Amino acid sequence: MTQDAPQPAQIAHILFLDIIGWSRESINEQGRLLADLSRLVTECPTFQRAKATNELLAFPSGDGMWILFRTELTGPARCALELLDLLKTTPWVAVRMGIHSGPVSFQRDIAGTQTVVGDGINTAKRVMDMGENGEIVVSAQHARWLLQFDEWSSRLIERGFGVTKHGERIELYALLPNDAQAPVVVEPVLAPQPRTPRSPGEGKSLALLYKRNAHPDDLLLSTLEAQLTELGHDVFVDRHLKIGIEWASAIDERIRTSDAVVAIVSDSALESEMLEYELEIAKNERVKRGKPFLLPIRVGEDRRLEGPIGSYVNDLHFSVWRGPEDDDRVVSEVEAALTEPPKRHEIELALEPVGGAVAPDSPFYAERAADEEFLKALRANESIILIKGPRQMGKTSLIGRGAKAVGELEWRQVSTDFQKLSTSQMATDDGFYKLLAATLARQQKFKYDFAEEWIDIFGANMNLDNFIRALLDASETPLVWFMDEADKLFGVPYASDFFGLVRSWHNSRATEPSGPWRRFTVVIGYATEAHLFIQDLNQSPFNVGRQIPLQSFNLDQTSDLNARYGSPLTRRAEVEQLQALLGGQPFLTRRALDVVARGQMDFTTLMSTADRDDGAFGDHLKRILVSVTQLPTVMQALKTSLTDSTVSQADGYQRLIAAGVLKLTPDNRLTVACELYRRYLSQHV
Repeated sequence: MTQDAPQPAQIAHILFLDIIGWSRESINEQGRLLADLSRLVTECPTFQRAKATNELLAFPSGDGMWILFRTELTGPARCALELLDLLKTTPWVAVRMGIHSGPVSFQRDIAGTQTVVGDGINTAKRVMDMGENGEIVVSAQHARWLLQFDEWSSRLIERGFGVTKHGERIELYALLPNDAQAPVVVEPVLAPQPRTPRSPGEGKSLALLYKRNAHPDDLLLSTLEAQLTELGHDVFVDRHLKIGIEWASAIDERIRTSDAVVAIVSDSALESEMLEYELEIAKNERVKRGKPFLLPIRVGEDRRLEGPIGSYVNDLHFSVWRGPEDDDRVVSEVEAALTEPPKRHEIELALEPVGGAVAPDSPFYAERAADEEFLKALRANESIILIKGPRQMGKTSLIGRGAKAVGELEWRQVSTDFQKLSTSQMATDDGFYKLLAATLARQQKFKYDFAEEWIDIFGANMNLDNFIRALLDASETPLVWFMDEADKLFGVPYASDFFGLVRSWHNSRATEPSGPWRRFTVVIGYATEAHLFIQDLNQSPFNVGRQIPLQSFNLDQTSDLNARYGSPLTRRAEVEQLQALLGGQPFLTRRALDVVARGQMDFTTLMSTADRDDGAFGDHLKRILVSVTQLPTVMQALKTSLTDSTVSQADGYQRLIAAGVLKLTPDNRLTVACELYRRYLSQHV
């Protein structure tokens, strides 16, 4: 059987749709969002009419779809405007749209299914990538044809030139929605600007962030430093400083006071905890004062990044550098971005590096005793489950596994990562509680009349309690609320009230047996001792819920993880040596096995350079050094703990325990968490 010959190319008119943030949702939520979008599209009169006359073809695109009109020039614009109106009824579906007319070819694949290929489709997607939520972006090619009709001439606004990730310039227009009362000024998408040196005092304050001793990152770093300095900017690179406390303080200060930070992100940099820490500083400072802007440069291929560093850069425009031939273009794009922050866009999903949460279905997810206990408590629908452990011990990974288990049970679930909330969002109890309720309602597609039901005289606690009751009453299916990074709440004035409310839901199982509380579970992940912050322990959920402390890997678990990595440690003695050095700390253990498995260094080199700044753990250790030098009380506690194991409840010690630097022994004495930390911190502190 032979395939049909390709049909001659023709001009078609394409509407490309994309759900913003789709790839970050759960699989179930992705399906719901696509179903909502598909339903709305099929409700558009233009879509229905064109489909009935075979004028239209529609194809899925993973996180959206594209719709091809064979001959109807105005079809994409009419359909886009109709869809924009319908989207007002589903605000949880964030969509951007791009329209272009160009050549396409109709073919049949090996299975006999009709497919369409051609530059017309590719360009329509690039046009869409220039838009944001609720925008309809139109290529100049298509817009000029529409402008020949009076009906459309008042709706199209010039938007300037967009620059694709490959440096291609596309002239763009914006199509105004049906309810636009007057022409609006639409910000032009940036094209590379001429590289003219600035006058003294006109340049920006820049910090260049990168992974140390990485190639070819160092080539790009040198180019950026030289050329951006030549253009009149004040450029900071920390390699000119000596490592130590002054070095750590200088990095922190320059990032916080910069106008922008330029982050060089290569595959090896994804494993850099120091770069992750620097990006965290930049993000927190941006929340406070609106600066610095983050300008990522991707070394290598353009793809979506997983892990903590990916979470900082994925939603930002970035430049792609593949070698010295891209130097001029990259510097020009940085120059342009310093004038105006780039717009968001979405890129492809990619494999995750070591660092951050481990997916529940990852082959490198190592089970511990806590896993079985946690999943058993979840399936038993217990009221409060407490997951406690220091930083990078796997709390978020375990919560993710619990979320997967709840999905398999087909129960309802909602989640809150308190680390994502800004200080201003947590300033007052009423504003914070209402934000919680609104996000939970959105996750569950639950309609709640806040204007009528959220009554000031009731107060924050009673209003949230009424909301949770209404959410539970909406279905007989159990509901699980996952709370991660709960430590961020411990310092707010209303912490005791909030956690007292959580405790009350536990008590209501006994005091209100006919109520909905037996089908409600709250999971709380935290690192710091709650009793240091909760004023009334009788109103605390931390002494009634099921406590699930996370422990480091034991020798058998480390050996099992080594096998999952293909046994890069070939002898049992090597596994034992690694265990003695790292104490089974989950992140460090994965990092060590990953480095040896990739052939970046052999086991002997790994061990001999472990406590050096250029070793496999250098970035992680430097991050700890920087973090412990920020507060004098923490610094003093660390110095004391290196020689004195006397237990103290002082704030400095508790912060070090929560960070995983110190730990309590079974006989209730303090000790450094692992031998690696002891060696490194003894050298520097």
